[in-house]
Amino acid sequence: MKGIHRITTALVVGWLSSSLPAWGQVTPVQPGSGQNSVPVAQPSPSAPPSSAVQIPPSTPPPSTEVAAVAASSAVLRSNAEYKLGPGDLIEVGVFGVEGYRHTLRISANGMVNLPLIDAVNAGGLTAAELEQRLAELLGKDVIKNPQVSVFVKEYRSQPVYVLGAVRSPGQYLITMQMRVVDAISMAGGALPTADDAVMIQRPLPNGSEQTIAVDMAKILETGDLRQNVFVQGGDVINVRTRPVETIYVIGEFNRPGAFTKAPKQEVRVSQLIALAGGPMKTASLSKGMLVRYNETGQRSEVALNFDAILKGKAPDVFVQANDVVFVPGSTMKSLGYGILQVVPGTVSAIPWVF
Repeated sequence: MKGIHRITTALVVGWLSSSLPAWGQVTPVQPGSGQNSVPVAQPSPSAPPSSAVQIPPSTPPPSTEVAAVAASSAVLRSNAEYKLGPGDLIEVGVFGVEGYRHTLRISANGMVNLPLIDAVNAGGLTAAELEQRLAELLGKDVIKNPQVSVFVKEYRSQPVYVLGAVRSPGQYLITMQMRVVDAISMAGGALPTADDAVMIQRPLPNGSEQTIAVDMAKILETGDLRQNVFVQGGDVINVRTRPVETIYVIGEFNRPGAFTKAPKQEVRVSQLIALAGGPMKTASLSKGMLVRYNETGQRSEVALNFDAILKGKAPDVFVQANDVVFVPGSTMKSLGYGILQVVPGTVSAIPWVF
């Protein structure tokens, strides 16, 4: 008997040693993390099995695997929050009941018709909420303790409209719960002329509309994710075009005219002079003028010494929308330059006698 026991023990030990991988090949998983957990670094084959392997907190996990896990969890969470509606194709089944599995499309009024129970209003419910509702109806007199599953096979009920300053405006179907930034990305992203203000027109069940203002600058520059609201079926997202402000430059400049700037762009007088090609030789920079109109249309004039501003001896003031910058010409300079232009021609016309 002892000999048989030794032989049996040897066979079991040999089978275990041949079936289990080597210690250096085992991939432990963090407790409670599930199959999506990032593998932990393994000890070398020479390390004893009893030695614990720890990753320092400062050691980052592989970025690609973490990104994949985060993306998959975000998709699952978004699908779980999706609201069902007319046109969606769903599959309804009951675990353990082979004959009760049906694929059907939600009707135009949001109802679904299943055998053995009355019609159920699925519009506005998530898949989990519809599962609970069907389980309650089936559990009354049809199936004892039913385990109902609802799977969305086609998403067709949630159109959103992205209009305005985007690359591809039009209608898009929501296939999962998404935010306003995601919807704009589906439309190809915002154009360079897009404003920071985005308006969302949302239809309400009572027939009225709700207007939601979104500040894209707070989302992209300050990271205020409260502005990145969820979009719903029927939303009209209008990405506005950035308004432009005009400033006028007249007088003794090489390129006088109208110049545009963004509403929040700060432009100084010296920069505006450069945009206008600089002053002409006949310009009287010390006698410049800034004409400004307030909201009521009242005009005010401010004398500016542009020569002192360009030399750094006077404040370089900011210009505003609809400002008019004027630099007059100098009479003496004009007369002097006029004489210089006439004298060469006159001198050349005098006959020289040798």
